[in-house]
Amino acid sequence: MRKISYAGCLNVAGLTLLLGLTLLPFYLLLITSLKYEDQIIHQFWVPSFPLHIGNYAAAFKQIWPFIYNSVLITAGIIVCVLINSLLAAYAFARYSFFGKTVLYYVIIMLLMVPGFLLLIPQFILFKQLGLINTYWAQIFGPMAGASAMATMLVRTFFEGLSSSLMESAEMEGAGDLTILTRIVVPLSVPIISTVAIINALLGWNNYIWPLVITSGDKVRPIILALSNVRGPLDQVQGMQFAGYVIASLPLLLLFTLATRSFISGITAGAVKG
Repeated sequence: MRKISYAGCLNVAGLTLLLGLTLLPFYLLLITSLKYEDQIIHQFWVPSFPLHIGNYAAAFKQIWPFIYNSVLITAGIIVCVLINSLLAAYAFARYSFFGKTVLYYVIIMLLMVPGFLLLIPQFILFKQLGLINTYWAQIFGPMAGASAMATMLVRTFFEGLSSSLMESAEMEGAGDLTILTRIVVPLSVPIISTVAIINALLGWNNYIWPLVITSGDKVRPIILALSNVRGPLDQVQGMQFAGYVIASLPLLLLFTLATRSFISGITAGAVKG
């Protein structure tokens, strides 16, 4: 029987403590969403009965239109980033042209620019284009910054694919678009899944840009609507926490279903070359 060393016990204890601290906010979020104000004040750390499941129905009734907005915006960001990154990465991986290295490093340098520095220039640009308070502004703004990271990951993955396979398809008369869609993309599902998940998180959790570019409730995403959940004074706080739980479910489901593809894709995209 293998003995556990003292250092091993310390490692296990430390990791357990870190896991507990990580899960504690989620635990508090969940139990608070099932309480009224009086229960939150007097029994903050533990579940309290009766459980007020009605908080979820009341919160969902107020936020469901904004969930639709977030789904539309997030899907738009994912699609646009994938189109940009796949086309750009294919060109960088397959072709040699004048200024290729310089252009690639310029794209990578965009990762060094803090996003808040672009808020005012982007706002002015979208105002001149007449896209203030639209879905398009909420899609194209984040897409511009996210495409740089996606291009880097996808290009690194493409360079690890077999070039002979693509050359054989080219000799058979296949064009670049056919090679990309019929050969490269099916072989790149892990990195495509990774890029999709990263940008799903970006689109769903983006707070500052929609706050700047939108007004009113017509096109606002769920993340801006959560603070506006209203209800009776003894129920409103539990309703707000219930709204947070509801808003987190789509991302939780997505990440649960795609964890394996995400991990394999981010690893391959980082180390292949």
